[in-house]
Amino acid sequence: MTSETSEQLRHLFDPRTVAVIGASNSMSKWGYIVPANIVAGGYTGKLYPVNPKEKMILDFPAYKSVLDIPDEIDLAVITIPAERVSPVVKECVQKGVKTCIIISGGFSETGTEGTALEEEVNEIIKGSGMRLVGPNTMGIFSATSSLHALMPPVRPVHGKIAFAAQSGNLGTQVLSLGRALGVGFSRFVCIGNEAELKIPDYLEYFSEDTHSEVILLYIEGLRDARRFIEIAERTSPNKPIVVLKAGKTEAGARAARSHSAALAADEAIFDGMIKQTGMIEADTTEEMLDIAKAFAAVPSPRGKRVGVLTWGGGWGVVTADALAKHGLELVDLPEETLEELDKLLPPYWSRGNPIDLVGTLDLPVHFKCLEVITKCEAVDAVITLGTMGATSSFQSFVLEQPDMDEEKRESLKVKVVNNEFLQQLQQIDEAYRNTVIRLMEETGKPIIAVSFPTSGSVTPMLARQSEVVIYPSPERGAKTLASLYEHYNYLERKRSGVSAG
Repeated sequence: MTSETSEQLRHLFDPRTVAVIGASNSMSKWGYIVPANIVAGGYTGKLYPVNPKEKMILDFPAYKSVLDIPDEIDLAVITIPAERVSPVVKECVQKGVKTCIIISGGFSETGTEGTALEEEVNEIIKGSGMRLVGPNTMGIFSATSSLHALMPPVRPVHGKIAFAAQSGNLGTQVLSLGRALGVGFSRFVCIGNEAELKIPDYLEYFSEDTHSEVILLYIEGLRDARRFIEIAERTSPNKPIVVLKAGKTEAGARAARSHSAALAADEAIFDGMIKQTGMIEADTTEEMLDIAKAFAAVPSPRGKRVGVLTWGGGWGVVTADALAKHGLELVDLPEETLEELDKLLPPYWSRGNPIDLVGTLDLPVHFKCLEVITKCEAVDAVITLGTMGATSSFQSFVLEQPDMDEEKRESLKVKVVNNEFLQQLQQIDEAYRNTVIRLMEETGKPIIAVSFPTSGSVTPMLARQSEVVIYPSPERGAKTLASLYEHYNYLERKRSGVSAG
């Protein structure tokens, strides 16, 4: 059954019509940038710019008021200064606009006068049925309608992750990082000051949204903690919720109040909330995306026994330490599995876990070893180090030597990058990826890959993580695997009726 909130927010994330109030032909104003982003993003509905001083904006007829638009409006985006917002919101209510985003800052995040303006807006919409995002927001993104009603020119990859953030700057930069890594989003909303719509409302919508399989939250403070807990507790068994909680220190709490008017939650209370609801807490922005992309791409492990496949011994040792740190177990492989691996590896291999491939260059052997360890009944999850993405890293190493002059670089391109050898490696890279996908489907076990980039750039293989996940270090891979197992454990406790606390 769909909730009333979800029905209402459907008009926000999948609007048939959008009015931009304060639309402008001046490229230095948000009234130009926001509708330009909507147009450039390929929005599939109708766009109506509103500005009493203009005839045309971005090749669309401009209207003097939202009241003059000869159509129902699902979403109004307001970009005018704060002191002029209230009369426009009144017109939106009069028009019967279903949802509204106030991009403008200058409200409760600025102090007493701004708070008064925000309260005035709230009084205007009370009882109208119009839902309000913000004020002081960077806008929203929705994959299903290709709606980029955002301040920055971000073009997220379409995917399965719904994301609500109390910081537009942080939120949109995570979207950009996701694009670089091939991590896709279904929805994004910069929450802003939460004058009307609050985190629990977005969480409820995401929980019922069939296009979203993972929920990502950046939270600085909660205004309706009880409702948030109730919704999170009933959502977690169906969709994982990954949370980054900022503002835990007094300095962080002050910073949160200054930019989003957020009320910081006590750290101990928030930690208890995490345990009660089964949400997964990330400690950093990197970790937040690491965990979310894994939930969207790989199955959760049904136990803590891990098999490690490594191209060299040292990384296996580092991975063993990382797994132990997060409560996972480097499993002893049964004799029959070791015997299968004996047939594939040189006689001097270590005969243990991690499985050291001792620098074997025959990459198809890696495939076969991966299959053996993944299908081993004693193994619940696999980390494979150094194979997937190796070709792409080699290519970037050749092309991105900072001290190499252009003539030498072009010569290397001809001799190395475009030759038959590299093409064969690329085919093996793709085959390895396909093997990982097949084995996860056949066994229901997660396979976490680690590739070590040779430069600061994102390699082509790293930029395709909708079906496999690749991490730049064993530590990040191990932490992610532990988070997947933590969520599986929570679900098992719920099924058996054991308290999550």
